[in-house]
Amino acid sequence: RMVAETPMNMASSRSHCVFTMAIETRRAGSDTVRRSKLNLVDLAGSERVKKTGVEGTVLRDARYINVSLHFLEQVIVAL
Repeated sequence: RMVAETPMNMASSRSHCVFTMAIETRRAGSDTVRRSKLNLVDLAGSERVKKTGVEGTVLRDARYINVSLHFLEQVIVAL
């Protein structure tokens, strides 16, 4: 996990993380199996570039984060 300091946040997450848990259960004496999948998603925070006043690498990262969040939003809306 990447973290960077900005004027608005001392430890701003610079990366996304997806944690997937597969769950399987079966009652004793039954042949029926129930399967579930749980997805936990931690997204990097969007940055208001003008408001934070960041520069250099942190600015470049903020732009990439904002673009990736924009495309993720489009995917979710399409679903």
